[in-house]
Amino acid sequence: MSDPTFKIETPRLLISYLQPDLDSHCDFLVALYNTPEFIANNGKTSVTTRDIARRQLEGRFRAEHARNGYGTYLFSLRNPANPDDLASATPIGTVSLMRGDEPGSYTAPDLGFAILSEYMKKGFTKEAAQGLMEYVERVQGVKDILGLHDPANKASGAVFRSLGFVDVGLRQLLVFGPDVVGQVWIKKGMSEDVSVYGLPKEAPATVEMPEKIVEDGVTESVGAVAV
Repeated sequence: MSDPTFKIETPRLLISYLQPDLDSHCDFLVALYNTPEFIANNGKTSVTTRDIARRQLEGRFRAEHARNGYGTYLFSLRNPANPDDLASATPIGTVSLMRGDEPGSYTAPDLGFAILSEYMKKGFTKEAAQGLMEYVERVQGVKDILGLHDPANKASGAVFRSLGFVDVGLRQLLVFGPDVVGQVWIKKGMSEDVSVYGLPKEAPATVEMPEKIVEDGVTESVGAVAV
């Protein structure tokens, strides 16, 4: 996660690592995590200052990349005057592939995304997700990817549908807590028997609204957060 020159290119975006030593990246994370849409889907965040954001990037974010070879990425709008230049691109969102290492973790990573309010509904989230998925399949051989989100978050469901994911219904997401139920999507071509990825084979008999998840001081909901 330390290479400042790393980038994945899509027609309108540059996907890169979040750099803890760049104040602009820390400030962007604060802005993103405090949008009304992010808070509505995830609850109030503790990432409210540059220093807190920097600690998150240096700690949890960097550890995820070191453990799995992927994690959370920044995606930025290309500068028309210099479309290949990361420094002049405009940060607008994050896209992530997450897979835990604790007992019971799912064997496939789950795709997540968040974007600033003013850039929603322009196809940027889908473009970033496609770019990242194509990269990790080509470079790292990662083919199986899950989509997990709060059933009430219809916008995230729409993104997974637009990406060609298959909706396999509700499942208990025990890795996030005993009472957490989420909507589960699978990338096209994966087994619809999601027990092979460590998820319950069947939907729960009763459904309660998912609870928020708090990890390392960041309040998060299940999977994708905003589109």
